[in-house]
Amino acid sequence: MKKKWVFLVIGLLLVVGIGGEVYMDKKEERKETEKIEAERMSVVALKNKYADIKSVEFEKSGYDEMTGAYAMFVIMTNQKNESVKFSFTFWKEREEIGSAGVKDREVQVKGVTTNEVRVIYSNRDEGEV
Repeated sequence: MKKKWVFLVIGLLLVVGIGGEVYMDKKEERKETEKIEAERMSVVALKNKYADIKSVEFEKSGYDEMTGAYAMFVIMTNQKNESVKFSFTFWKEREEIGSAGVKDREVQVKGVTTNEVRVIYSNRDEGEV
């Protein structure tokens, strides 16, 4: 009788442990998907802020739970193949850029980009926006 209880407890612990692991994996996967979507949306906002963007490469990005904003670190290249490395904050819910560091006004020209922009996301996937 005791052996049945021991096996039952061990089996229950295994099920709970494996289920918890699967849940945590799915949670991390959802967070990564949300981050990549925020990166995509931020490129749309960059296109509405800067002219002549050819590509945007995300070096890294992260979500700040205190402010509710994403911190983005990018390399932006214009149509003349001139690049600038800078960071900015992005609010996904409002779909807008907060602060953006201006490093090179020759590359970070105010205006609108109408062409497709090549994007390299922080997970190294590529696409166009």
